[in-house]
Order: sequence, then structure tokens, then C-alpha cells
Amino acid sequence: MKQLLLAACGALLIAGCANTSEEDIGSGYTRIVNDEGEVTHICSNEHVVGTNFKKRICRSTADIENDREDGRGFVEAYQRSGMTGPTGN
Repeated sequence: MKQLLLAACGALLIAGCANTSEEDIGSGYTRIVNDEGEVTHICSNEHVVGTNFKKRICRSTADIENDREDGRGFVEAYQRSGMTGPTGN
């Protein structure tokens, strides 16, 4: 029984070291890389509203790029519309 437990712990330890992610030191982001070396997902720890805990959020690079394009489109549409921002007091 002890040998089986020791073997299982060893296998978990080895599997944990064979992770396919690259962590950017200091940036708070983790890049998930496939076998060809391409970044497929980017993960970050984001605050959850109403708690002190963070939640790990992973998004594909395509999702991130789509969100950027949507944001740019929104800003361009706002600027073309001629609307002004809120007035001060």
C-alpha cells in the first residue's frame, strides 16, 4: 500500500513538472502553449466582486483579439457619433 501511494505521489510530481504553460514573471499572466510552441490561451487571476478571493480566468487568444476589435469598434462608433461626454457640475 505504501509503495502504491509513493508511486502515485511520484507520478503526480512528475506530471506537475511537465506543465505546458509559460509564466511571465511579474506580469500576472500565464501563457498556455501547445506542442508547436504557439500560445493558445492566456490565463490571469482576476478579483471577484464582493470577495477577497481571486478567480483564475483563461481565455483563448482568438477571444482576446475579438474583444479588442469589439472595443475598438465601440470607441470608433462613439467618436463618429459626435456625442459628448457627461458635463461637469
